[in-house]
Amino acid sequence: MVTDKKRISLYVEENLKTDLERLAKIRKRSLSNLIEVICEEIVKQALHSGELDDSDRSPKKEEI
Repeated sequence: MVTDKKRISLYVEENLKTDLERLAKIRKRSLSNLIEVICEEIVKQALHSGELDDSDRSPKKEEI
């Protein structure tokens, strides 16, 4: 599959990986997609709370 998304390597404890895999299966998502959605939610919360400043963010492809 061709994608323009960037790859991130991640090390987690085995029990966390197992729980994430179980949750991905329940939500009918791939593990990678579940982690991407979780990351998007955390960044959105940080932007909303002011913890993260969005003034220097690059626009997402669909925002262009």
